[in-house]
Amino acid sequence: MILIRIIDVIGYSGSGKTCFIVNAIKLLKNNFNYNVAVIKNVKHHSVDEKGKDSYNFTKAGASYSVIQNIKNETAIFVDSKELKNNVLIKWINNGPYKIDVLFTEGFRNLNNPTVLCISNLSEIEEQLTKNVKMISGIICVGNLKEKEIFNLPIIDIENEFSKFVNIFNLN
Repeated sequence: MILIRIIDVIGYSGSGKTCFIVNAIKLLKNNFNYNVAVIKNVKHHSVDEKGKDSYNFTKAGASYSVIQNIKNETAIFVDSKELKNNVLIKWINNGPYKIDVLFTEGFRNLNNPTVLCISNLSEIEEQLTKNVKMISGIICVGNLKEKEIFNLPIIDIENEFSKFVNIFNLN
Protein backbone atom coordinates (compact mmCIF):
# COMPACT_ATOMS: atom_id res chain seq x y z
CA MET A 1 0.00 0.00 0.00
CA ILE A 2 1.36 3.40 -1.01
CA LEU A 3 1.42 5.73 1.99
CA ILE A 4 3.29 8.67 0.49
CA ARG A 5 1.55 11.53 -1.27
CA ILE A 6 2.57 11.70 -4.92
CA ILE A 7 2.47 14.90 -6.94
CA ASP A 8 3.38 14.93 -10.63
CA VAL A 9 4.93 18.09 -12.05
CA ILE A 10 4.74 18.50 -15.82
CA GLY A 11 5.50 21.24 -18.32
CA TYR A 12 7.75 22.08 -21.21
CA SER A 13 11.50 22.49 -20.78
CA GLY A 14 12.22 25.85 -19.16
CA SER A 15 8.72 26.20 -17.70
CA GLY A 16 9.86 26.22 -14.07
CA LYS A 17 9.31 22.60 -13.03
CA THR A 18 12.59 22.19 -11.18
CA CYS A 19 12.31 25.62 -9.55
CA PHE A 20 8.78 24.78 -8.40
CA ILE A 21 9.91 21.47 -6.88
CA VAL A 22 12.94 23.04 -5.16
CA ASN A 23 10.74 25.71 -3.58
CA ALA A 24 8.10 23.14 -2.59
CA ILE A 25 10.73 20.91 -0.95
CA LYS A 26 12.11 23.81 1.11
CA LEU A 27 8.64 24.94 2.19
CA LEU A 28 7.44 21.43 3.05
CA LYS A 29 10.61 20.80 5.06
CA ASN A 30 10.50 24.16 6.88
CA ASN A 31 6.76 24.19 7.60
CA PHE A 32 5.98 20.51 8.23
CA ASN A 33 9.40 18.85 8.56
CA TYR A 34 8.32 16.52 5.73
CA ASN A 35 10.75 14.17 4.06
CA VAL A 36 10.49 14.62 0.31
CA ALA A 37 11.79 12.53 -2.59
CA VAL A 38 11.90 13.26 -6.32
CA ILE A 39 11.89 11.02 -9.38
CA LYS A 40 12.97 12.97 -12.45
CA ASN A 41 12.46 11.87 -16.02
CA VAL A 42 15.73 12.59 -17.84
CA LYS A 43 15.05 12.39 -21.57
CA HIS A 44 17.99 14.06 -23.23
CA HIS A 45 21.14 12.71 -21.57
CA SER A 46 22.46 9.67 -19.77
CA VAL A 47 22.45 9.63 -15.99
CA ASP A 48 25.23 7.08 -15.75
CA GLU A 49 27.90 6.84 -18.42
CA LYS A 50 29.22 3.74 -20.10
CA GLY A 51 32.55 2.77 -18.58
CA LYS A 52 31.84 4.20 -15.12
CA ASP A 53 31.88 1.72 -12.23
CA SER A 54 28.19 2.12 -11.38
CA TYR A 55 27.31 1.47 -15.03
CA ASN A 56 29.52 -1.62 -15.13
CA PHE A 57 28.01 -2.99 -11.89
CA THR A 58 24.41 -2.75 -13.12
CA LYS A 59 25.33 -4.04 -16.58
CA ALA A 60 27.04 -7.03 -14.92
CA GLY A 61 23.71 -7.90 -13.30
CA ALA A 62 23.59 -6.03 -10.00
CA SER A 63 20.02 -5.18 -9.03
CA TYR A 64 21.26 -1.72 -8.20
CA SER A 65 24.53 0.06 -7.56
CA VAL A 66 25.06 2.64 -4.83
CA ILE A 67 27.91 5.12 -5.09
CA GLN A 68 29.06 7.54 -2.41
CA ASN A 69 31.59 10.34 -2.78
CA ILE A 70 33.99 11.92 -0.31
CA LYS A 71 31.22 14.33 0.81
CA ASN A 72 28.96 11.37 1.70
CA GLU A 73 26.65 12.22 -1.22
CA THR A 74 24.99 9.06 -2.46
CA ALA A 75 23.46 8.07 -5.78
CA ILE A 76 21.62 4.87 -6.59
CA PHE A 77 21.69 3.46 -10.11
CA VAL A 78 19.10 0.88 -11.06
CA ASP A 79 19.11 -0.96 -14.38
CA SER A 80 15.58 0.20 -15.04
CA LYS A 81 14.72 -1.19 -18.46
CA GLU A 82 12.09 -3.33 -16.76
CA LEU A 83 11.49 -1.07 -13.75
CA LYS A 84 8.16 0.71 -13.97
CA ASN A 85 7.30 3.83 -11.99
CA ASN A 86 4.84 2.00 -9.75
CA VAL A 87 7.58 -0.47 -8.74
CA LEU A 88 10.02 2.37 -8.08
CA ILE A 89 7.42 4.23 -5.99
CA LYS A 90 6.73 1.06 -3.97
CA TRP A 91 10.48 0.62 -3.47
CA ILE A 92 10.79 4.22 -2.20
CA ASN A 93 7.76 3.76 0.04
CA ASN A 94 9.22 0.59 1.60
CA GLY A 95 12.77 1.95 1.78
CA PRO A 96 14.80 2.88 4.82
CA TYR A 97 13.66 6.52 4.82
CA LYS A 98 10.14 7.65 5.66
CA ILE A 99 8.97 9.76 2.73
CA ASP A 100 5.94 12.02 3.15
CA VAL A 101 5.76 13.54 -0.34
CA LEU A 102 7.12 12.25 -3.64
CA PHE A 103 7.38 14.58 -6.61
CA THR A 104 7.75 13.18 -10.10
CA GLU A 105 9.10 15.57 -12.72
CA GLY A 106 8.46 15.23 -16.41
CA PHE A 107 6.39 12.03 -16.53
CA ARG A 108 3.22 12.68 -18.53
CA ASN A 109 1.81 9.15 -18.36
CA LEU A 110 1.20 8.93 -14.61
CA ASN A 111 -2.19 9.23 -12.95
CA ASN A 112 -1.55 11.37 -9.88
CA PRO A 113 -2.61 14.88 -8.88
CA THR A 114 -0.54 17.19 -11.07
CA VAL A 115 0.99 20.66 -11.14
CA LEU A 116 1.31 22.09 -14.66
CA CYS A 117 4.21 24.53 -14.95
CA ILE A 118 4.09 26.98 -17.84
CA SER A 119 5.95 30.05 -19.00
CA ASN A 120 2.97 31.67 -20.73
CA LEU A 121 -0.79 31.17 -20.84
CA SER A 122 -0.77 29.87 -24.42
CA GLU A 123 0.93 26.64 -23.21
CA ILE A 124 -1.93 25.49 -20.99
CA GLU A 125 -4.56 24.03 -23.29
CA GLU A 126 -2.29 21.62 -25.18
CA GLN A 127 -0.88 20.19 -21.92
CA LEU A 128 -4.01 20.09 -19.80
CA THR A 129 -5.01 16.69 -18.38
CA LYS A 130 -7.73 15.59 -15.99
CA ASN A 131 -5.08 15.27 -13.26
CA VAL A 132 -3.94 18.92 -13.31
CA LYS A 133 -5.00 20.57 -10.04
CA MET A 134 -3.10 23.85 -10.34
CA ILE A 135 -0.92 25.96 -12.63
CA SER A 136 2.47 27.36 -11.60
CA GLY A 137 5.97 27.89 -12.94
CA ILE A 138 7.60 30.79 -14.77
CA ILE A 139 4.14 32.26 -15.43
CA CYS A 140 4.11 33.40 -11.78
CA VAL A 141 7.16 35.64 -12.22
CA GLY A 142 6.08 39.21 -12.82
CA ASN A 143 2.70 40.87 -12.67
CA LEU A 144 0.28 38.18 -13.80
CA LYS A 145 -3.27 39.48 -13.42
CA GLU A 146 -5.00 36.12 -13.86
CA LYS A 147 -5.38 34.03 -10.73
CA GLU A 148 -7.32 31.25 -12.42
CA ILE A 149 -7.69 29.75 -15.88
CA PHE A 150 -9.83 26.78 -17.02
CA ASN A 151 -11.16 26.70 -13.43
CA LEU A 152 -7.62 25.96 -12.18
CA PRO A 153 -5.80 28.26 -9.76
CA ILE A 154 -2.53 29.87 -10.84
CA ILE A 155 -0.34 29.72 -7.74
CA ASP A 156 3.06 31.15 -6.94
CA ILE A 157 4.37 28.50 -4.51
CA GLU A 158 6.59 30.95 -2.63
CA ASN A 159 3.80 33.45 -1.92
CA GLU A 160 0.78 31.14 -1.82
CA PHE A 161 2.16 28.00 -0.17
CA SER A 162 -0.98 27.47 1.94
CA LYS A 163 -3.13 27.24 -1.22
CA PHE A 164 -0.80 24.56 -2.60
CA VAL A 165 -0.97 22.68 0.72
CA ASN A 166 -4.78 22.77 0.68
CA ILE A 167 -5.13 21.67 -2.94
CA PHE A 168 -2.95 18.59 -2.36
CA ASN A 169 -4.13 17.91 1.24
CA LEU A 170 -0.59 18.13 2.61
CA ASN A 171 -1.37 19.28 6.15
